[in-house]
Amino acid sequence: MIHRKGKYLLRLCMLASLLALLPFQTPSASADGWVIECVDCPKQFSHMTDRSLRLDAEGHPHMAYGEDHLYYAWHDGISWHYETVDDSPEVGQYASLALDGDSYPYISYYDGTNDDLKYAYQDDSGWHIETVDSEEYVGSYTSLALDRNGYPHISYHGTSYHDETKRGFLKYAYQDHSGWHIETIDNENLVGEYTSLALDEDGYPHISYYDYTNHDLKYAYKDASGWHIETVDSEGYVGRYTSLTLDEGRYPHISYQSNGSLKYVYQNALGWHIETVDSEGNVNSGTSLALDGGGYPHISYYDGYPNYNLKYAQQDASGWHIETVESGVRVGLFTSLALDQGSYPHISYFDEANGDLKYAYQDASGWHIETADSEGYVGMYTSLALDGDGYPHISYYDGFPNFNLKYACQDASGWHIETVDSEGDVGMYTSLALDGNGYPHISYLDLDNFDLKYAYQDDSGWHIETVDSEGRVGAWTSLALDGNGYPHISYYAWDNKHLKYAYQDGSGWYIQIVDSEGKVGYDSSLALDEYGYPHISYGGSGDLKYAYQSTSGWHIETVDSAGKVGYWTSLALDRGGYPHVSYFDADNGDLKYAYQDASGWYIETADSEGYVGWCTSLALDEGGYPHVSYSDADNGDLKYVHQDASGWHIQTVDSGGDVGSYTSLALDGDGYPYISYFDETNGDLKYAYYFAWKLYLPLIRKGTP
Repeated sequence: MIHRKGKYLLRLCMLASLLALLPFQTPSASADGWVIECVDCPKQFSHMTDRSLRLDAEGHPHMAYGEDHLYYAWHDGISWHYETVDDSPEVGQYASLALDGDSYPYISYYDGTNDDLKYAYQDDSGWHIETVDSEEYVGSYTSLALDRNGYPHISYHGTSYHDETKRGFLKYAYQDHSGWHIETIDNENLVGEYTSLALDEDGYPHISYYDYTNHDLKYAYKDASGWHIETVDSEGYVGRYTSLTLDEGRYPHISYQSNGSLKYVYQNALGWHIETVDSEGNVNSGTSLALDGGGYPHISYYDGYPNYNLKYAQQDASGWHIETVESGVRVGLFTSLALDQGSYPHISYFDEANGDLKYAYQDASGWHIETADSEGYVGMYTSLALDGDGYPHISYYDGFPNFNLKYACQDASGWHIETVDSEGDVGMYTSLALDGNGYPHISYLDLDNFDLKYAYQDDSGWHIETVDSEGRVGAWTSLALDGNGYPHISYYAWDNKHLKYAYQDGSGWYIQIVDSEGKVGYDSSLALDEYGYPHISYGGSGDLKYAYQSTSGWHIETVDSAGKVGYWTSLALDRGGYPHVSYFDADNGDLKYAYQDASGWYIETADSEGYVGWCTSLALDEGGYPHVSYSDADNGDLKYVHQDASGWHIQTVDSGGDVGSYTSLALDGDGYPYISYFDETNGDLKYAYYFAWKLYLPLIRKGTP
């Protein structure tokens, strides 16, 4: 076992090393001593553009995409490589990619946190990131192209903060030797979504876009005399998901969606010509257009309900030819098409059902499909426990697209992550406890079957059991282990709205109904006293309730009935066996705390600033004082409050996005808090702990081991 002071020194050294060496997902230390880590951080991405895929000179694909962060992937002919370009929160949607002559990437994209247009490019020295436009709400629906001098040009959508008549407009930004220049091209009505940009040989921009007010396809171009704007198609609801390219004569060609059909329009000396390419099914997303060497169009697109297919259309002298490239459930969104030197199509697209970024390409032998990258949404229903060495162990739910029970633990070498149960939709309402050997035990819900399940680990691996399958059961589980290592679980029964309790001994499982008066049993929290008897806090018909067992059976009390209270309860027992409960007062939006002593129950409001108190988790320190982690719903923050002889003390632990739900709190031997929680903005499992910097700085300065 590592000595506690040595453990903190080791953590400081590890933290310093990580901060020095890692460019992304490093722990962050706040001035007041909190350290925040991202434990399980899958990617999130959506709203890729028609120009999110590009091919380099060797025909290898490059992709830009994101949502939680901006990502860049490329293939070298053997394998995929990945980079996180911008690790700011909520960036990367509407990414548009261009490659220069040396195959360096340039990306325009949306900053969802600040509603800004951002731009990133890579050179020999690495990545460079700029905010191009931060005036009002701007930066969605970007489209990027490079001119002959390598300068970027970007079309994008903007919305006014102050002018209700300008709730949507088309903007254009370009860079030259003197810097960035920004223009508003069209602000008539609600316009500017689904932009697609191309530059002609003189570097003049051409942009297709959508007029939301009139449901028209519009086209803007610039020449020596200025900007010119045309309505190209106004027949019905037309003009979304535009993709534009120019032919050798500088004439525009545009693919777009129209009333569930795929349409294509091109201009020549005689004017505009409109064709319906595909009206079979429901074309409703993601067109991307390219012209081959003969000037013929190729289009990738999504055929939505009821087919959900990725489709590809190409024209030759004999007419249009249409193929289904991949069929499935919601496969083919957000397509981007590029043609190689042999005019073979390459398409990136989103498989929404599986959360995958996919890549399809055609050669002489046919179509080939790969998964380029995968997203995930993890960290809900966390439960945290510390082992004897102070290392954290966390159970949690791996949501879309996997729906699994996962488990993460840390040791001196870092974090280790396992999928415990992947049979169906499992892993909600997890509760974790460690036995005397440090092995994890987890209770959780099997949502497919509405069963209560239990998983535990020993020397031979993981073991999974169904504890209760009578009716619809298994929500709001809370697990504790007795002195013999046997599990005890409180949980909710949907069918009868009862509080149930299951425990195991050497003979097997036993199940009891604890409370059946009204709608009771939600948000339960269980602890065992020194004799192994269960104590449970829970919600019942808007009240905070408490049940405990003794030799004479179950005893039930209503602790607080002042309004709608008793939500998100968390229970701990003090050394005298008396209960302490944190919970949420829904009527007032407050975090409340109740405790019992020989004289009875006492109720306090711990935090009333805003709408606070969701997802509470309570622990008592050696002095019997409460510590609570919880969510600030108004601000989307993780908060922490503790009490001492001088009163309550409140801190905001993490405010980086919508964070702080599904919190779980544990205290180490010195009373320092550790919290697992869900970062909803990024779909990540996060972990925060308090490091007593000031306490150990004298030791560090002296070099004390």
